[in-house]
Amino acid sequence: MQNLPTQIPYRSVQRVYFDDLDALNILHNLKFVLFMERARGAFINSRGFRWEDDLSINPDKFHVVAAHEIRYLQPVRGETELVVEITPIHLGTSSFIVEAHVKALHGPTLHATGTTRLVRLDPETNAPCPWSDRFRAAFGPLIAPRKP
Repeated sequence: MQNLPTQIPYRSVQRVYFDDLDALNILHNLKFVLFMERARGAFINSRGFRWEDDLSINPDKFHVVAAHEIRYLQPVRGETELVVEITPIHLGTSSFIVEAHVKALHGPTLHATGTTRLVRLDPETNAPCPWSDRFRAAFGPLIAPRKP
């Protein structure tokens, strides 16, 4: 396997624009999920799994979001930059769970936390199927052992 970056959490800077804000000048709640998704996609891409690759090269791209959970902790006010930190926390047979922290780019403020569960599907049956050995090799070592 090629030498892949292993710094965890994976960090992605996201820009908040005027049209991301609601009438109160606060980041709209759905934008948090979008920023988490963009960061997760960049993380997966950084490990060599490119969305534009054919299924024969990247069969793991055939997956769906099975669940999102998000906790809003502090509002984001106005245009700014945020950092989204992505940490893989579980790799099962067909499921993959990542945790996200949305933070101020400068300063200690934690705005939101969340998890996303992805499930790999068989492209012919749409039934859950195992992640590839390549996917396991790329992401499995990044998952920290659970503390008792």
